[in-house]
Amino acid sequence: MSKVERPILMVPGPSEVPAGVLTAVSLHPMPYYGRRWGKIFEEVREMAKKPFGSSGEILLIPAPYSAALEMGIANLVPPDGKLLVIVNGFCGERIVDIAHHLGREVVTVETDYGQIVKPSELKSALQENPDVNLVATMHSETSTGVRNPVKTYGKVVQENSNALFMVDASSSYGGMDLRVDEWSIDYCVGHCGMAISGLTGITPVAVSPRAERIIEDRKWKVAAWFLDLKVWKESIDKWSVLGRPYPTEVPTHTILAFREALRIVLSEGLEKRYERHIKMAAAFREAVRAMGLETVAPDEYASSTITVIKVPSGMPKKLIQEMLHRFNILLARGMGKLENTTVRVGHMGMTANIPYLVYTITGLAYTLRKLGFEADEGTALEAFYSSLGTLP
Repeated sequence: MSKVERPILMVPGPSEVPAGVLTAVSLHPMPYYGRRWGKIFEEVREMAKKPFGSSGEILLIPAPYSAALEMGIANLVPPDGKLLVIVNGFCGERIVDIAHHLGREVVTVETDYGQIVKPSELKSALQENPDVNLVATMHSETSTGVRNPVKTYGKVVQENSNALFMVDASSSYGGMDLRVDEWSIDYCVGHCGMAISGLTGITPVAVSPRAERIIEDRKWKVAAWFLDLKVWKESIDKWSVLGRPYPTEVPTHTILAFREALRIVLSEGLEKRYERHIKMAAAFREAVRAMGLETVAPDEYASSTITVIKVPSGMPKKLIQEMLHRFNILLARGMGKLENTTVRVGHMGMTANIPYLVYTITGLAYTLRKLGFEADEGTALEAFYSSLGTLP
């Protein structure tokens, strides 16, 4: 059997995985029921609350995070209801697409890629649409590297409507400050394979008591059995005593890996971890600018886990290929309107550390020069270390 080459994952998911997580996933399979397993499952749910900043219900959905987004819309917006989506990038556009597939009416409040929708614009949109059932937004917009002001949005939603508030925190969960309870978030979707540095296969979701009441009291039936949160709630109530608080099978090995990833995250300390991501992201952006390039997101609203870099049109494909070929570093192409003019770099979890970023900066400067763009790695690294206040 030929050896499979594994690139260094400097992409916005999946991210690099600690050895302990890989060890956990390689353990002998466990049954997804029984008292022993039930105790482990409840432990993971309690641990998963902390990066959410939630004291409410935590679901571990054995599906991609997009399915969890679809689940939220299907359960919280009636078939004849309406949701308002804040759109400032490709991932916000995808929430709109999911809602349309479910047959829901959608209104949007939009701005250019790389910018944020102003809270005043959200307020006006809510006043114009008093019948909105759900407001949805990204926390860290993966296509642009913009950090949306979710805290402020939550306050605006609460003060100007009766709508629920849904947040896609897939690329921020475990790497950026997130406070579901304090920010009045009713349905929040995380991710195991990004800043948490776990493995994909399950999706953590935080559900507020208010959203639970809406689900319990709703009169319509969700078309898909798997997506129906009433089905999940019934399973929690009925089968928790049997160590199986869910209606279907779950990947025990992935949940064990998630437990180990959470253990590592919580051992570091959330405040310390978030600060590390902020500092590394800021230093990386300085290095990018020192190479003569620009970022899509302004510093004021920059994500701590993703940087999206503007490059000459047509260069992304060549740049990514050369980085992979010469340095075994995998970067990601742009998304949506930025597909042909940007590359995306993930600095999340393990990769939000000096060794990973220094190697990436070095490779990026070299590759840019090979493609005819003037970039000096010495200047870039000096800017990186200067931002951190350290010397190599």
